[in-house]
Amino acid sequence: MKSSSCVVMGNEELRNGVSNGMDDLEEYLHRLCSEVTLWSTKEGFFSHFVEQISAHVSEQFLEKFGKMKDDDERFRKIWEVKPIHTLKVTSFFKQKSREVSEKRRNDGNKAFQDKKYQQALIAYSQAVMRAPHHDGDTYSLALANRSAVLYHLEQYRHCLTDIDLALKADYPPSLTYKVLDRRGQCLLKLRQYRAAFEAFKEAAQALSAADLNEKKLTVWEKDLAKKIDMCHGKEDENEEKSTSQSPSANLFCGPSRVLPNASSVVTLQESKDEGRYAVVNRRVPTGQVLMAERPYASVLMENKSGFHCTHCYLRLVAPVPCEWCCGVAFCSPKCRDLAVSSYHRWECRFLDLMIGSGVSLNVSLALRVAAQHDLLFFQKLQDRLSQPAVLPSTTSPHRPEDYLSFYHMAGLEEHRSGRDFFHRALIAAFLLKILQRAHYFGKWDDEGPPDKPLTEDEALLGRLLLRHLQVSQFNAHELHSPLVPLAPCNPHSQISGMTFMSGENNYVATKSVFLGLAVYPTVAFCNHSCFPAVARFFDGDKMVIVNLRPLSPGDAVAENYGPIFTHMPRQERQRKLLSRYWFRCRCEACEQDWPMYEMMPERRMLRCQTCGTALPVRTGNKSHVKCTQCGSSTNAVDACKALDKAQKVFDSAREHMDEGRREEAIRDFNRYVDTVSGLVVPPHKELHLAMQSLRHLVACRGTIVTAPAKK
Repeated sequence: MKSSSCVVMGNEELRNGVSNGMDDLEEYLHRLCSEVTLWSTKEGFFSHFVEQISAHVSEQFLEKFGKMKDDDERFRKIWEVKPIHTLKVTSFFKQKSREVSEKRRNDGNKAFQDKKYQQALIAYSQAVMRAPHHDGDTYSLALANRSAVLYHLEQYRHCLTDIDLALKADYPPSLTYKVLDRRGQCLLKLRQYRAAFEAFKEAAQALSAADLNEKKLTVWEKDLAKKIDMCHGKEDENEEKSTSQSPSANLFCGPSRVLPNASSVVTLQESKDEGRYAVVNRRVPTGQVLMAERPYASVLMENKSGFHCTHCYLRLVAPVPCEWCCGVAFCSPKCRDLAVSSYHRWECRFLDLMIGSGVSLNVSLALRVAAQHDLLFFQKLQDRLSQPAVLPSTTSPHRPEDYLSFYHMAGLEEHRSGRDFFHRALIAAFLLKILQRAHYFGKWDDEGPPDKPLTEDEALLGRLLLRHLQVSQFNAHELHSPLVPLAPCNPHSQISGMTFMSGENNYVATKSVFLGLAVYPTVAFCNHSCFPAVARFFDGDKMVIVNLRPLSPGDAVAENYGPIFTHMPRQERQRKLLSRYWFRCRCEACEQDWPMYEMMPERRMLRCQTCGTALPVRTGNKSHVKCTQCGSSTNAVDACKALDKAQKVFDSAREHMDEGRREEAIRDFNRYVDTVSGLVVPPHKELHLAMQSLRHLVACRGTIVTAPAKK
């Protein structure tokens, strides 16, 4: 991922700064930021391990390492460095505990009896997560008890899921009638009468195994017979489809034939300095959806794993556990099965080892890309790996779901130092050892020497892991996942990547919730600008890209990698981008050194209506101003009247925003930005305020969860 208004610096420039003015501090920051994408220097054992290994290699070795031809040669060489095999990789993960599960279930029972349902839900969920799946009925009992509190919290679908899981986990036959009755009651609430009828009928049949005295048995038989009668003659209601507060993420003018996850107005260009980058091929008014894409791979932050689904990132209500470990949780059996059938089967027993090592989320993402495919997938892919990347076209469209779309992303390998390659190769070796011990390549011989020669399959995965570590450094996007309140559940409440801090309608005091990293192959074509053209919001893990200002043919679909000119001076922006992304930005805000928002003058620079350049200041009583560039005249009086009229639209947008009417505010800000962008040359204070407001409102699109206001 490189800037559309940038030049990538070569190694010589990065070292001596002759052509770009970099000093020793910038070189240090470049190296430091590169290391941060690999491991923590304060936490975990890996930084200490690197220090130990580095003591065994010379500068000459590192220099030669940097000059090696490809990742295969580098990885094979690192495997020959004997000291790296002092790192012993063994399974290390949070295991199940019958004792802990039973204790937490008892805590849940007490809270449930006291009608502290939220507290009971938490305790029961902990009991579910810690319960062994193959050691008695601890797991099924925890699920059944949690289903009871979910019913009281009106979380009927989650309640049904827990009942199904409990029954599949050999719930005691003597108690089965209870959960079948609860299933029927949930289905009645959902107005699914035929299914409720069957549930109550099964519950009545299950009474034969119940340990009830004659009196209680009679009461249950009568109650179930009554409920069965209630279901007769009633038609099921159509299940309501979940409605979203956000508008549909329909691509503007339909999808592209070349870029299926982008609008048909988006095309690709390529240059030596800018790489492959997205532009538009026609005029696009403000506020259009230009891209909508699910990630090729993603990974959740470790400290969010108890609150969000490991697979889809939804906020957890009733977490579904992995069968073996306690380190991950899923929102549903479907997400669990998808994860276990791909990446989690390899990662499961090494989660705490990864956390304890102190490696970064980028490293976890590099492993995830490999782990979500099996060995056979990569074996079949080998011949295609040597094929050069080509610019997508109508005859060879982009395939964002294809591994090669990730593999061919910018890794800037031609600009890496020997030390950088050495560090990433060390990480790749560590990740390969994890895959070996996870039996990714077949049964692992624990008795064999740790430095035994690589098989061809292991060498293949080793070099691919090294490649992943280069690509993830520059192409990983922060993931802001959907949020759902735990309870009470409002059936009309929705989800969002934004948390509202002081009331559902307060768009000013919101904050974004960072949950993890993801790779979006189409969005990766959006290069950087300090004056970004687009903003994003999340629909689940799908990233939706919307333009913040009108675009003309040839304009770049430029996003922002962090530094925005309105909030950060040029020198600081350049330093951050040089150290983190290895380029010097040449967007118009940088080239013209636009002032930050606080320093912008109040005056307006009118735009020539023919060539678009800034007009001279109008003097005297003349209505027209002649452009010094193209010689045409523009009616300045009419332009000022149009700006005054647009001001009313701006005021309306602010009012809508303050009162929580998001879509109305977006509509008016779009109108304002479209109008003013055609009349005024940036920077213009009010125009940028409108665009920043749009950015915030767009990020809040989708669904919303409220959080208590801070006192």
